[in-house]
Amino acid sequence: MNAPPIDILPAWADNTLAMEIGMLGGVLMHPNSVGSALGTEIEARHFWDAGLGSLWERIRGVALRGDVIDLRTVLQGGATTIFGPEASFEQVQARLLADAVTPSRLAQYCRDIKANWALREFVGKADLIRGNVLAHDPRELVERVLNDLDEVRDVTLDRKGARRTGIGAVAATVATDARAMLAGTGIRPPGSGLTTLDRHLPMRGLAAGALIVLAGRTGMGKTMVASSIANKVSRAGHGVAFFSLEVPGTEIAARCIAENIGGKAPPYGDILAGHICEADLDDIEQQRDELQQRPFYLDDTPALGMTDILVTAKREAARFERQGTALKLVIIDHAQIVKPSSRYAGNRVGELGEVANGAKVLAKQLGCAVILGCQVNRASEGRDDKRPTLADLRASGEIEEAADAVLMLYREAYYLSKSEKYRNRDPDAIHEFERIKNAVEVGVEKSRQGSPGRVTLWCDPARSIIADMAQDWRS
Repeated sequence: MNAPPIDILPAWADNTLAMEIGMLGGVLMHPNSVGSALGTEIEARHFWDAGLGSLWERIRGVALRGDVIDLRTVLQGGATTIFGPEASFEQVQARLLADAVTPSRLAQYCRDIKANWALREFVGKADLIRGNVLAHDPRELVERVLNDLDEVRDVTLDRKGARRTGIGAVAATVATDARAMLAGTGIRPPGSGLTTLDRHLPMRGLAAGALIVLAGRTGMGKTMVASSIANKVSRAGHGVAFFSLEVPGTEIAARCIAENIGGKAPPYGDILAGHICEADLDDIEQQRDELQQRPFYLDDTPALGMTDILVTAKREAARFERQGTALKLVIIDHAQIVKPSSRYAGNRVGELGEVANGAKVLAKQLGCAVILGCQVNRASEGRDDKRPTLADLRASGEIEEAADAVLMLYREAYYLSKSEKYRNRDPDAIHEFERIKNAVEVGVEKSRQGSPGRVTLWCDPARSIIADMAQDWRS
């Protein structure tokens, strides 16, 4: 192995070396996953071992040219440099196969390798300071060190959304990912579990870095839709973090239990109140056991600020990575009760804009989708057509502008149930209510990389069930 540039503890060296071999093994054993490694912008200089760094540069060059990554071709002429003069191709292949990281953990390994590089840079800068502190103006030395560490700062803060490179490198990553997805081996964004809705969302699913605003008046089903999507996404094995600032976590759990049991379940309110029978309890306990195995973090701490949410989400993302999965969705319910900072004290528009922009930053930094629940103003209540529009969000400042997609919920049955005719048991009103009671309309008012439109979903509010409509509910 090539000697490192600085003297580091043997345990650290062994750990770093194993990580680098595992990362390269993961790419070579699963070549279609190279896009996730390229996305971290890892370079040869980030490797402790120069030989492994050279091997990565060779792989990276092949990928950026759009060529197929062939194990024998990539290793040709490089195996002896990396694994010693006696190493055969078969031995190298066996070593890489044994240590290869899975595709789902490849990006995390790359980020950890870069973090170790950052730590070595810190040590190197400390040596620079010790060697020059008496020979240079201290202010000039501080400025020099800070300038040198500018890139290291980005690595240390894990700014996934930041790119400082030429557009050619980014375009190469896009092309590589497109090739893999065309072949059916690429990593697509997870779906919401609602196929008809996914067709309208950015990249037809819960795209990494996307902020999706889920808006509506009280009673339209924001928590029902949010908890159902979280339930479906976690069931598919993707990491979910749900920050329920409005309702207690027990309600979210009861909603998920009722939805998973299905139509025979007692209403989630009855589950919470204990109005159940013995057979119900068996189903509830079965779903409890299933939910305990899910990558689903639930936090109902009140009055959280966006900084609190970001710190917690980062911690849970790291925990999910250690468990072999990835955080794909963060849900914040809802924007109006996120604790604002003092920056816009008294300026509600500014406070809500700060929350929305903070949610967008969270999505980009963690490389996941964020669903932000949001109340709309009362303007729609005074209209004949009570469907909310983007104009009803404008009083909420920058929320619309920060969002990649805006979903407006509308339940006609809710308003009909409040009408005088329905309260007076008018037969026509009752018939109409029965016809529409299981419909919730989602108006996709904005969707970057998606398509605006309206989607009607089937719902059972009592059991918090949301599903694709098997057929047009008006027929």
